[in-house]
Formats: sequence, structure tokens, C-alpha cells
Amino acid sequence: MKLPSTSLALAAVQLLTLSHNLASCAPMIEEDTSAASLDLQRFQVQTQPHVDAFKDQGQDQDDLDASSIPSRYQSTLLARRLLHLSSHGDLITVFPTAGNLSSRIPPSVASTPIGLPEYIATCEEESHHAADPTILSLKISTATRNAEAGSNATLSLSWWDEYIHRTGRAPFALANLPRLSLTGYLEEIPAEDRAARALETCFLKKHKDSVMWLPGRKWAAHEGVWTRLVVQQAYWIGGFGDKNYIGWLDPEEWRAVRREEWEDARLPGEKE
Repeated sequence: MKLPSTSLALAAVQLLTLSHNLASCAPMIEEDTSAASLDLQRFQVQTQPHVDAFKDQGQDQDDLDASSIPSRYQSTLLARRLLHLSSHGDLITVFPTAGNLSSRIPPSVASTPIGLPEYIATCEEESHHAADPTILSLKISTATRNAEAGSNATLSLSWWDEYIHRTGRAPFALANLPRLSLTGYLEEIPAEDRAARALETCFLKKHKDSVMWLPGRKWAAHEGVWTRLVVQQAYWIGGFGDKNYIGWLDPEEWRAVRREEWEDARLPGEKE
């Protein structure tokens, strides 16, 4: 049956009116666009993919699959390899107490730690100091003066720069690469512990420019002295805690590692 055109128009108007009335009766749901709500949404989006990614293996490993995590000794091998392959690190010492500060040092930094980059190498491989890094210390340096005043020392190393250098690319997360902290004290390497020119030859392989301040050179820019960091404790972060060991290493194991053991270990990004 065909409706007249006026009837069609009237029906259309009634239908539109009915739709409008139904829409106006529906409850309004307003989106919360407050700053707090938006921040919460961003926080949830950022953190949910990485739940449980930062567990400290040295503190809580009971609920993790131990077979998927390197053991402490395996991590010690990696740490020794990291030390051997490293050419620099941050050396941290502590300023003397206020009563023993030099007049050139601000009083506000008394008993405060300070960390500065230093050249390092492992140049005593054939002795019982194979696990102690070698440092060409300058007598004028802050670290040397703090050590002479009785400060202990900590050397902080990471695989971050070396990974990029070896692979030619940045990792998804630098925080998932190994870091190592070695704590002990600086001591001068006695003359009887130094084979003729052996330390120089070893150190210059990694740091050719250090020839400018080798100990005993009259033309040296500054007076240098061969020192070693005698490692008493080592703390290892292998990467994210769900896949790597995080915690203190055993000092006896640290020293007992043989060269052929750490040579067989491989850090992230190294070729087999």
C-alpha cells in the first residue's frame, strides 16, 4: 500500500521525535578526565607489562625457577669477565671528617662520598691479586688523597657502554645489562710485586695515552703511582631479577676463579 507523501513526512517527524525523547532519557556517563585519573591510567599502562621484573635474587628467590637463573658461582665468572674486559669505572672514595679536611675542600662535603671515572686494567693475572683491578693513581687526585686519609674505596663497573660498542646497537633496556660493585681499599703495589715494565706494558695496551703520567717519568704531567684495589666484597646485578642473579658474591669464590673459567663465560652481546 502506498502512503501519501504528507503521511510519509508526518511519520518521519514522529519517528525522529521518539528517538530524541529516548536519547534524552538515557543516563549520561561522563568520562573522568581529571589529572589524577589520567596519571593513574598512564601509570597502569606503563607498569603492567613489567610486573615482577625487578625482584632481587639476593633477597627473595623462593618463588622463582632457580634453574632459569645463573647461580652465584656462574655470576661470579661473569663478574670476573666483566672486570677483565673493562677499561674504566667509577672509583668512589669518602672525604675525611671535618677536622681533617684540606682548606681547599668545602666543609660541607666532609665525610661525603665522591665518585669519578678512572682508567683500570687487570695487570696482575699471574699472582694472588688476579682479581684486584690495577689503577694508575695520580698523587694529586681526589681519590688518592682520600685513600691516604683512610677512606675505603668502591669501584663501580657496568656492561652498558661495551654492549653498544660490541653489538652496534642499544639494548631495549640498559637496566637489563650487568653491573658490578667492588668494595675494598687502595694500596700501592710494592716494587717487589712488579715485574720490570710488566705493569706498564699491560696498562698501555688499554690506555695508550696514560704514557703521559707513568710513574718514574721526569717528563710526566703528574706524579703517578701503581695501585691496586684490594677487593673485599663484590655485589652483582646481572640484569632484571626474574632472569639473573642479584646479590653479594662470595669473596673466596671471587678470588678462586681461574682464568680459563671466566674466559669461557659470555656476557650479553658477546659472540660464542
